[in-house]
Amino acid sequence: MKTAICSLVVGDRYERLFRKFVFETWQNYSRHHGYELHIFRKPFVELPQKSWAWQKLFILDQPQTRVFDRILWLDSDILIKAGSPPVEAPDGFIGYVIDARRYQTVSEWYAQFNLPSAREVVQTGVLLLQPEHSGILKSAVHYSETRMYEMPALSRCLSDSNLGHHLDPRFNAVINRLLLDYVPRRILERKSLKELLWMIRYSPLRKGLHNVCEQNWFLHAAGAKRDLIKVSQFLSNSQRSDDRVESHQ
Repeated sequence: MKTAICSLVVGDRYERLFRKFVFETWQNYSRHHGYELHIFRKPFVELPQKSWAWQKLFILDQPQTRVFDRILWLDSDILIKAGSPPVEAPDGFIGYVIDARRYQTVSEWYAQFNLPSAREVVQTGVLLLQPEHSGILKSAVHYSETRMYEMPALSRCLSDSNLGHHLDPRFNAVINRLLLDYVPRRILERKSLKELLWMIRYSPLRKGLHNVCEQNWFLHAAGAKRDLIKVSQFLSNSQRSDDRVESHQ
């Protein structure tokens, strides 16, 4: 099947971050698996009082994407580790990763956004789509903006579609969420404290990031610029180490 990786990057600040830390990892992954890469720089539609994140609801309606059998949507702050496998789902299904709840039930999570509950919570940063899924995506546009942008509305619509195929969670590893296995929540919620502990080489934090990067494929900073930078540095250092090993073999 003909597949494209797509995302939206709007504004100089986000363009700089994407170009410096993300783009090359996507380019290498696309080349390895024979995918095309399409990065959009302008919003698809006018959505007053909604963040750019809602634009993904219209990705399947673009002339550039209609020629593909599958679209792999990635949020623009996801780094792809070298050697990552292809993302696959059965024909007709939507591939996504479940966002496992730690401190809430699924119902409680939806209730905080004034939404009825659904079967599951979908992490919407990675979506494997087909052209016929356009209506499902756009059904979320009527919901209100939230502090988690489009995710609650789109999560509910995807879950209710009954077309979800659960991808391996390594395809959408949200850094701050996975660091909870190593570092207390109060540290991760305070950016200044987290950065200070990183600077003084706080062992649980560094070990946690190392393990998260080692054990996953698509590493999602979820808006955390510092995490994006640190993951990029880890991947670069890891690649240099691999290159040195190969040169001595």
